[in-house]
Amino acid sequence: MVRNCLLMLGVLFFFLFARNVMGDIPILVNVKSGALVFVGTLVGGLLAFPVHTLRGFFSGLLTSLKPKPQSLDDLIRQITALARLQRVAGVSEMSRKINAVQNPLLRRGFQMILDNHDRQRVETLLAKEVHLYLDQLQTQLNVINRLAKLAPVFGFVGSIIGLINVLNNIGTSAQIGQGMATALLTTFYGLLLANFLFLPIAGKFGEHIRREALILNVVFDGVVAACDQRPPLEIAHSLKSYAEADCATLQPAPHRGLQGWRFWGDSAKSQNLAR
Repeated sequence: MVRNCLLMLGVLFFFLFARNVMGDIPILVNVKSGALVFVGTLVGGLLAFPVHTLRGFFSGLLTSLKPKPQSLDDLIRQITALARLQRVAGVSEMSRKINAVQNPLLRRGFQMILDNHDRQRVETLLAKEVHLYLDQLQTQLNVINRLAKLAPVFGFVGSIIGLINVLNNIGTSAQIGQGMATALLTTFYGLLLANFLFLPIAGKFGEHIRREALILNVVFDGVVAACDQRPPLEIAHSLKSYAEADCATLQPAPHRGLQGWRFWGDSAKSQNLAR
């Protein structure tokens, strides 16, 4: 709520400041220039990636913008409860509880434990799913970053087209000035889209990936610990460090792919799963 209020105040302050500096706001509105920059940026960005890479891009983007209802503490309690049931419950009761789990990685991990898979196989399969998922998210982040780079480029291209049109139809000084102002609008729109739309979305999506990586680390360590038959209280205590370091553990490193996303689990460290 506080973040949304600050965002609205920032937008309001920007428009008020722009009006005081620029004077007449309607001068800054040109539908054709805006459409040229926006559509050109989208088409150029989408053409830069194959179709299968873009699958789920918009759904993943919408997911990253939604608030996360489940906290790490709730996830840790769920893992602890499943580890406790693994010790005392029967196969049918355990299967019913596993099927009710919403997290797909957690559900699949305890299902493998229930199917008596050995520890190494559980680690290998979970690590493979984690890296495939993070690789997909990283690719979607690359798409947003590409759009942020293309927006100023198409704005500059639009300005060049406008200047060519002005020079090709030289009239009075007033007409030249109006034509130059219209031509420079595309550069303004490109910078506006890059810095007020795509880059903030990229930052939000990067935080989403950090959060997802942290959740995956919690699930991975919890499942491996349950596979080792460790006591539930010990599992909960070892996973509490993730909740305490929620805002300071994983930091994205741009343009490094998955190498920028650390896999912090004790089991992952010993197996070098981050690579």
